[in-house]
Amino acid sequence: MPEKKIDLKKEHRDLYTATKKVKEVRAGKATFLVVDGQGRPGNEDYQEAIGRLYGLAYTTKFTLMKEGGLNFGVCNLECLWLDDPNTPMDKWRWRLMVRIPDQLRARDLGRMRKLMLESKEIDTSDVKRETWTEGRAVQTMHVGPYDQVGATYRKLGEWAEENGLQPTNPGHEIYISDPRRTAPEKLKTIVRMPVRKG
Repeated sequence: MPEKKIDLKKEHRDLYTATKKVKEVRAGKATFLVVDGQGRPGNEDYQEAIGRLYGLAYTTKFTLMKEGGLNFGVCNLECLWLDDPNTPMDKWRWRLMVRIPDQLRARDLGRMRKLMLESKEIDTSDVKRETWTEGRAVQTMHVGPYDQVGATYRKLGEWAEENGLQPTNPGHEIYISDPRRTAPEKLKTIVRMPVRKG
């Protein structure tokens, strides 16, 4: 009998829901599948990285579930923006991420990589399993096109400074809407910014 389904978005509701009001959160240690890259948001490398990331996540989910093992929901796409906004866009470094259960081990993923390579000829060797502790942060919901998210980061920075906090990096976005099915003006993105005591 399959294990009870792990729903990380429900378990960590404060990190995967937001309103337009700025809120302080604390993100503890978590495990992710990650792909690192560089270049303009949404470029070909970025889109292909998303495909490999979700390909491995869903292959793992359905294979383990079929075997009666770990049963988990696949989380939203997240991205860390690792450079200062003044960096030219085509030089931006990014880290795409999908949160996975801590119980999902590297050996499980190794078996799934082999399966994907043999059955679909898809190489996911650049998709890594990593743990990360984000810590103290502020977040809000951005509604609108992705290219207007800069104003939301400024809003978070201003709120942090007004409350005695110093904004740090990296900028963190969690994509709630599917851009293939949602009009740009209705896209929902949780925008999060790490902070420390000012």
